[in-house]
Amino acid sequence: MPSKVLPKELESIVERHEKNPIISKKDVPFACAYIFNAGAIKLNGKYALLVRVEDTKRKSHFTLASSDNGIDFTIPKSYVFSPSHKEPCERYGVEDPRITKIGNKLYFPYTAHSSQGPAVGLAVTTNFKKIDRLGIILSPADKDAVLLPEKVDDEYVLYHRPSSSKSMWICYSKDLTYWGRNKCVMKPVAGSWDSEKVGAGAVPIKTEEGWLHIYHGISGNVYRLGLAMFDLKHPSKLIRRSENYILAPEKDYERVGGVNNVVFTCGAIVENNKDVKIYYGAADTCICLATTTLDKLVDFVKRY
Repeated sequence: MPSKVLPKELESIVERHEKNPIISKKDVPFACAYIFNAGAIKLNGKYALLVRVEDTKRKSHFTLASSDNGIDFTIPKSYVFSPSHKEPCERYGVEDPRITKIGNKLYFPYTAHSSQGPAVGLAVTTNFKKIDRLGIILSPADKDAVLLPEKVDDEYVLYHRPSSSKSMWICYSKDLTYWGRNKCVMKPVAGSWDSEKVGAGAVPIKTEEGWLHIYHGISGNVYRLGLAMFDLKHPSKLIRRSENYILAPEKDYERVGGVNNVVFTCGAIVENNKDVKIYYGAADTCICLATTTLDKLVDFVKRY
């Protein structure tokens, strides 16, 4: 059954930036093969993207792109986070960071890759100048992890996707080390745009309606973005999800690249005026920007 088409009256829910791709291989001041998905955060009025960069040996690292306006980014001539020689689970690289601010600390779960498959690692920093590894918190095969930006009932909350289930799960921890009470919270929908797999996207956004997730769904090897809402006090409870997607591969830079037909987000920034910047990887080749408003996103998931 074919994926559902986004109705024409909803096409303006997000707008691609006219400068897309905003970061591509030519913007990286060192040798690299591809650049991928980026975690996003705004600190002291400045924008930071923790960007996955694949070197010419096919191993992934993170570099830090910075910007005053959220559009024009500069990249230093070095990595800020590389696979650890002491961690067997990172032997093939580190991928897909998602940055969550809790208190004055920045936590980023990431995917660690090795011959054992993907696992979830966790690191913490305050300014990216010194980054501490907290270790592998979810063993292979697991990925697509994102940390809720506040505790619930004095527990940290993590969404993730065990590779065997193809669904989004949740787990809890008192200390960021030991995680438990795993539960499946959202499954693929047969015959829809997210019929094969669903997983976390950007860090969930707290709204009056609930925790708003910009998540990714896969169908026919095409990656798209949609919306879901979870209960504020019970983040394992799915309140609603969008029947339609909000962003799909349409432009050449989204359709052709290292992996064709991919839009995939690891970070979104909500401005004080409720404008939203969604940073997404396109075709596993470049970083792009889509803009919208928080009101439009909430209205979309409620109406559709």
